[in-house]
Amino acid sequence: MKLKTFAKRAAAAGAVAAALVLTALPALAAPAVDVDAKNPVADHANILSADTEEYIYAISSQLSDACGAQIGVYTVEEALGNTTMEGFAYNVFTAWELGSADQDNGVLLLLAPYEADGGDYYIMRGTGLESRLSVSTLGSLLDEYLEPYWAKGDYDTGTQKTVRALADRLCSIYGVTLSSDTGSTTYRTGPNIMSMILVIFAVILILWIVSVLLRPRRPRPPRGPGYGPGPGGNAVFWYGVGRASRRPRRPPPPPPPRGGGFGGPRPGGGPRPSSRPSGGFHSGGGFSSGGGVGRSRPSGGSRPSGGGFRSGGGSTRGGGVGRHH
Repeated sequence: MKLKTFAKRAAAAGAVAAALVLTALPALAAPAVDVDAKNPVADHANILSADTEEYIYAISSQLSDACGAQIGVYTVEEALGNTTMEGFAYNVFTAWELGSADQDNGVLLLLAPYEADGGDYYIMRGTGLESRLSVSTLGSLLDEYLEPYWAKGDYDTGTQKTVRALADRLCSIYGVTLSSDTGSTTYRTGPNIMSMILVIFAVILILWIVSVLLRPRRPRPPRGPGYGPGPGGNAVFWYGVGRASRRPRRPPPPPPPRGGGFGGPRPGGGPRPSSRPSGGFHSGGGFSSGGGVGRSRPSGGSRPSGGGFRSGGGSTRGGGVGRHH
C-alpha cells in the first residue's frame, strides 16, 4: 500500500516537472525575426538614436548604388535564449537578403545588448565577400571601432564608427568612393583608368601642337634648273593684271668645232686606236662578261618557312565573427 502511494506521488511530481519544462520552453526560444527590405536598420532594442539610423541608411544606400553592397544593422530586444549569435544572425541575414543577388555582398551587424556578460554582437558577410573580407579583418574592425564604445554603453558612436569602417573597406574592395555628405545618396566612383589615359593623350597632343607652332621655319632650298623662274629655268613667267605672258625658249648655242684636243681627229687621218680590246672581259679563260652578271640562285625548292601561322585564342551567409568574452 505504501509502495503504491509512493508511485502515485512520484508520477504526480513528474507530471508537474514536465509541465514546468514545457512552460519554460517558449521562454528559451529565440525572438522572431522582423526586417524591412526597404530599410537597412532594424532597431528593436531601441538603443540607437534617429541620427544614427539616418547615418546607416545614407551609408548603405550609397554603397548599394555604387557597387551593390549593403550594410544592415539589427538590434535584438531580448535575450536569444538557447539560440547562438551565429544561428540568429544567419536567420536575420537570410530574411533580409542584404546585398545584390548576383554578388552576395551584404554585411550584417547584429547587436544583442541584453545578452549575458554585458551584451553581445556579431558580424556576418555574404559568400561573395569571403575571399576579400576575412574573419580576422572583421574581428579587427570590431575590436577597434565597436568594443571600446560598447563597453561604455555608447551604442551610437560605436555603431556609426563600425558602419563607416565597413563601408570604407567595401569601397576599397570595389574601387568606389562615398560622398562626404552622409545625408545624400549620391556617390563618386574611383579613378577611371580610361579617362586618365585620354587626359594624358590630350595633354601630349597639345604640347606637340604648341612645339610645332613655335618651331622656327627652315628656309626653302633653291629650285634647280627647269623648275621655276631663274637663269637655268625652261621658261620665265611674268604676271600682270589679268593675264600671264611667256617668253619663248632660246635655242642653245652650237658646239665649238673640235680642234684636236682629247677625242678629236688624229693627224694623218684614220681612227684612233682603242686601248681596250674588243669582245668583253676574260679572266683566266673561263669567264666572259658580255654585259652584266649577278649572283645566281640554285633552282628548285622553296624558301624555308619560319614556323607557320599561329592563331590566338540573394543572399547566402559566408561566416562571421563576434565578441570575445
